[in-house]
Amino acid sequence: MTKPNQAHKMAKKNITFLELEKWEEEYLRNKLKEEKNLSLNFFPQPLNPKILRRIKNTDAVAVFIYSAISKKELDELPKLQFITTMSTGFDHIDLESCRERNIKVSNVPFYGENTVAEHTFALILALSRQIFGSIEKTKKYNFDLAGLRGFDLKGKTLGIIGLGHIGEHVCSQNS
Repeated sequence: MTKPNQAHKMAKKNITFLELEKWEEEYLRNKLKEEKNLSLNFFPQPLNPKILRRIKNTDAVAVFIYSAISKKELDELPKLQFITTMSTGFDHIDLESCRERNIKVSNVPFYGENTVAEHTFALILALSRQIFGSIEKTKKYNFDLAGLRGFDLKGKTLGIIGLGHIGEHVCSQNS
């Protein structure tokens, strides 16, 4: 029987972070240093069989797009209760298997919308101005302009397939 004023000792929760850069690990360690009931695991690489063996007792895992979590990986993580992907997309996670096991899954729905939309335009301009071809020719000391004629974007129509948050930002950049 626990005394009323006695603090309950909580079991430590194991949280695993994958695909982190060093600065991200330092940031998280600093932000979570006061949390005594957490055991933190950090790996710079995506989930793989070697890491999977080391994190069998993890309660939660934070991944990026290169860590595929299918039924096979879930079978190896019996204590797993929560998966978060540090991305907008979550097609690398078997949502049906997670649902069957009552594993909660979250993502970052507004991650990098403006940045990705701007990058889209950078790529469009690179294609329309033959930037890649000119770089390849220059690397070979070939300064011939043949095959490098670009085209203007004025008067062109941009089609967007999948009008999610990023697609909406591409539209707003285009107006």
